[in-house]
Amino acid sequence: MTRTASTCLAFLLCAIPTLAQAPASTAKRPITAEDLWKIQRVSSPALSPDGKTAVFSVTEYSLAKSKPTSSLWLVDVASGSTRRLTQGGTDGSAAWSPDGKRIAFVSRRADDDASQLYVIAFDGGEARRVASAPYGFRAPKWLSTSRIAALTQVIPALAGKLERSDLDALKKEAKRRKDSPMTAVVTENRQYRFWDKNVPEDVADKLVSVDVETGALADLTPGWNRVFATVMDPGFDVSPDGSSIAMAINSTPPPYRQQSNLDVYRIPTDGSGKMENLTPDNPFDDSRPRYSPDGRSIVFGRNLRSTYDNTRLYRHDFATGANAPLTQGIDLSFADHAFAPDGKTLTLVAEDRGRVALFRIGADGRGFAKVYGDGANQSVSVRGGAAVFVHEDSAHPAEIYALDPGKPSPRRLTQFNDALLAGLDLGRTESREIAGANGDKIQMWVTYPPGFDPSKKYPLVQILHGGPHTMARDDFFLRWNPHVFAAPGYVVARVNRHGSTGFGEKFAQSINLHWGDWPTSDVLAATDELAKSPGVDGSRVAAAGASYGGYLAAWLLGNSDRFRCLVDHAGVNSLIAEYGADETYDWAEELFGGTPWKDADVFRKHDPISYASNFKTPILVTAGESDYRVPYGNALALYGVVQAMGVPSRLVLFPNENHWVLSPQNSVYWYWEVRDWLGRHLGGSRTEKPVFPAEEKAEK
Repeated sequence: MTRTASTCLAFLLCAIPTLAQAPASTAKRPITAEDLWKIQRVSSPALSPDGKTAVFSVTEYSLAKSKPTSSLWLVDVASGSTRRLTQGGTDGSAAWSPDGKRIAFVSRRADDDASQLYVIAFDGGEARRVASAPYGFRAPKWLSTSRIAALTQVIPALAGKLERSDLDALKKEAKRRKDSPMTAVVTENRQYRFWDKNVPEDVADKLVSVDVETGALADLTPGWNRVFATVMDPGFDVSPDGSSIAMAINSTPPPYRQQSNLDVYRIPTDGSGKMENLTPDNPFDDSRPRYSPDGRSIVFGRNLRSTYDNTRLYRHDFATGANAPLTQGIDLSFADHAFAPDGKTLTLVAEDRGRVALFRIGADGRGFAKVYGDGANQSVSVRGGAAVFVHEDSAHPAEIYALDPGKPSPRRLTQFNDALLAGLDLGRTESREIAGANGDKIQMWVTYPPGFDPSKKYPLVQILHGGPHTMARDDFFLRWNPHVFAAPGYVVARVNRHGSTGFGEKFAQSINLHWGDWPTSDVLAATDELAKSPGVDGSRVAAAGASYGGYLAAWLLGNSDRFRCLVDHAGVNSLIAEYGADETYDWAEELFGGTPWKDADVFRKHDPISYASNFKTPILVTAGESDYRVPYGNALALYGVVQAMGVPSRLVLFPNENHWVLSPQNSVYWYWEVRDWLGRHLGGSRTEKPVFPAEEKAEK
C-alpha cells in the first residue's frame, strides 16, 4: 500500500467527530466567564511536507483544577477530517520530519522536570522521548530525518560538550538553585527581567542538534555564553538542505544599557559555531527569518526605529550579501510571512483597519494584493496548494482554516467549539466610524447585549485597548471578551483611537506626546456619538482598560467627569513607577518628550497622578504581582492616592499572575469583580461571587 493510500485509510479509520452536534432544541443563554474556559484553543498549524495534513495542538482547561492540558491533533486539508494524535499532556511546538513520517514536539510528561523532546509516528502509536536536558527544550525543527535542532539553556561553566556527564552536572546544579532557600536577585544590568521572568546572568541559551536515535546533543553555538534574546524566544528557520539555520539574536551585549537590537545570524549546523551576522546594516530589530525554498535568500522583518514603526519585509541575498526592501511603500506592518513551495510568492499577515488580513506578494516585491480580509488571521503555513492558518472573528473563537488558490473565502477545517457556541446567545458586533481628535476618522467595534432592543436604554461600557500600539480587532478576545462584558445588559465599544495599529504608521505614531489628550478626545467622541444611538443610555457610561488602557483609565480619572465608574487593570498609573518596568530605554523621551531628571515639568504633564486633585470617579484597580511589564507598584500608587482622598475604590491583586490574568479560577474571579463593580455603578444584572470548593482547587 502506498503512503498516500495508507494516510487516507488512517484518516477514515481514525477520524472522529471533534464534538457532538448540539441538539436543535437547546435553549440559548448569555455567555459567562466560565464559558471562556470551556473553549478549546487551537494553536498554529504546521503543514506536512506534501501539504496534505496539518498538525496543531489543542489546549483544554479544567476550571476545577485551574490547569490546562494540550494534545496534538491532525487535520486532513482536503476533507477536514480530524484525528487526535496524542492525549492530554502539555504537547506543543509540533514539527514534521522531512519525509513526513514522524512529528517532533515538546512535552512535560511523567518524570520530566521540564518540557523535553519527543517524537511520534504520523500514523500514531506511543510517543518516544528522544532527549532530555536540565532546562528542557523549545522550538524543535528537523535538520534531516536523523537530526533535530532545538533551543535549550545551560550554565556555561558546567556545559562542557553537552555529554551525559555534563548534563548530569547541569541537572544537579539546576536543582540546587531551584531548591535553595536563598532567593535574592542581584544585578548591575539595565534590563534584568522580562514579562514575568528574570533574565538569567549566568545561564546561556544554546542552539543544539539532537540525534534522533541516540539522543546525543551537539552544540551548534559553542562560543555563545548568554541568552539569545532578553525579550521573547528568537525566531529561527532551517535551510532547505539542513546545512544552516537563520536565527534572530540580540546583538546588544550586557549590561543591556542600549535598546535591544535583534540581528539575523546564519549558523552552520556542522557545529563549527561560525555565526555570521547578516543584518549589521540596521541598528534596530531584524526578526522572523524565513529561507526561500531554493535556499538562496532569506526574507525577514525589519524595524527602523526603537519605538513603534511598521515592520517591513526585507530580503537578504546570499550571493551578493545585500539586504533589500521587499514591501517598500506599503503602509502596513507585517506580522508573519510564508513562502509558497515554488518560492515565487509569499503569503503575508498584517493588521488592516480593525482586522488581520492575509496578503500575497511576489518574491520580487511585485503583485502585492489582499487575498482575504475578514476577521483576524494568523500563523499561516503554506505547503502544496492551500494556505492553512488560524482564523477567528467577533462571533467565533479560533479554528483552523484553509484558503485554496484563487478562492475568495477560506474553508473551515475544524469545529472544536461548535457545540459550545450553539448554546450561547451572543449579541451582534458591528464596525462604526466617527470623527475623533483633529477631525481624524476613527474606527470602533460595537458589541450589543443578547436580545438588544433599541426601544430600551442600555448602559455603555468603553473597553480601552492597550499597547498603546495594538488594535481592537474583529476577534473573539478571551482575556477581555466583549460578549462577556455585554452579557449583563451593556452596549460595549472598543475604539481604535490614536496610536492604534493597522491604520497606517503615521496614525500609530501620532500618540507620541499625546498619550492622554488625543485618545481621550477619541473615546469621548465615540461616547457622545453612541449616546445618540437608539438603545444607548448616555448618562450611564463606564470605561475599563488594561496596560496602556489602564493608563487611559487613570487619565480619564483626572481629566473627565463623563464616566460613572472606571476599571484600571495593570495600568501605567505612575510614570515614575513605570521606570521599574522590564524595558525602559528611550520610551520617556520618545513618548512624552522628557525625563524626570531633565524635564520634570514635561514629564509630570503626562503623568496621570499629576491630576489627582480632580480624582472623584469610583475606580476598581486590579493587577498581577508578577507583572514586570507594568510593575504592580503602579496599582498601589494609584490606589493609595484615591483611598487617601476618599474616592470610592477597590483593589484586587493576584500574587501569581503577570501582566495578564491567565489561570482559569483567577480569570473567572477577575471577571466577576469587574462585572460586580460595573453593576454597582451602572446597574445591570449581577451574580453571586464565584466559589471554588476546596476539593476543586488547583493541583499542587
